Amino acid sequence: ADPAWNQRELLELSTSSKTDSKQDLLDEMESVIDELRRAQESVHSELLSAKEREDMPAVRSAGRSLNDLKALTRRLDGERRGLTKNSALAALLVTVCRRVLPVRQIDPRDLRQVSPSYDGYLQILDFYFFSDASLYCFGEHFSGPNWFTRLKRNIAIFMVHDSEGKLLYNSFAVSGENKTPGAAPAPADGGPLVSIEAEDEHGRVFDRRHDAEFKLLTGFCLSLADRAGIASNARAALWSKKPLCRSCAGAVQQVQRLFPTLSLHVEVGDPNAAANDAASGAASSSGVSTSASSPKAAPKGDAKAKASMSCAAGCAASANPPVDASIAVLAAAE
Repeated sequence: ADPAWNQRELLELSTSSKTDSKQDLLDEMESVIDELRRAQESVHSELLSAKEREDMPAVRSAGRSLNDLKALTRRLDGERRGLTKNSALAALLVTVCRRVLPVRQIDPRDLRQVSPSYDGYLQILDFYFFSDASLYCFGEHFSGPNWFTRLKRNIAIFMVHDSEGKLLYNSFAVSGENKTPGAAPAPADGGPLVSIEAEDEHGRVFDRRHDAEFKLLTGFCLSLADRAGIASNARAALWSKKPLCRSCAGAVQQVQRLFPTLSLHVEVGDPNAAANDAASGAASSSGVSTSASSPKAAPKGDAKAKASMSCAAGCAASANPPVDASIAVLAAAE
């Protein structure tokens, strides 16, 4: 069998664990089942009371209602078990494989050009599947094989071509500080871009210097010895699994100010999602355009990210002369 094909099949199985929408459905089913059981108890009490009164019509009516409630409860419980069966099997398979099978040895240099898209994201997961989590940390496991069942950290991909189509920069990054694969962490001091504190989807506020998008944008700036080398019509694409926070939206604006002729497009999430998120603004004259494809990419805080992206694009469009990077961040944060 083809090892690469097997990895993709295992990856798809492992990610069949409960999604947010599936968990919401299961929670609703549990609530309905609880209500049905309480109704059974009430009808059962009525049945016993009718028997004591020797009220046979009431006994028959309560008996039929009780049987109907029991049948409905069994049916709904069966549906619930069917929904969780694959998730339980996948979780068991993941546990067994991670304990029994050895990690896969990889050379990160073998992962070459990665497109800034959801397909590129899957390419990264395929490449690092079952790699050593103690060496390549995605935040889900810290030792043993990487198996991406509940990947919570963000992954971003950045690609830049010059006006003639020559590749100037291409890399990916994983949010986090320690042993994350891809682009190196941004410098703590003296870097070309400035990060700020921003809220994540859980309401936590911290400096976003270690965000995947900020690492990539900083890495791109550091890779260019001559900023004037970015000619007109140069194109850049930034793909992010999650919506950009205020800090990373500000970093996008800073890059646009440093390279005013660069056309920069930002895309978020999976384009194959059932519905498009109409959060992003239209392309502005600054060359910054955004699109969001995943309707549930950020259940909390995505409105702020979208507003920041619009602010970043708008501020870049309205300012003609270049300004200091710290001012750009403050403008995006307001």
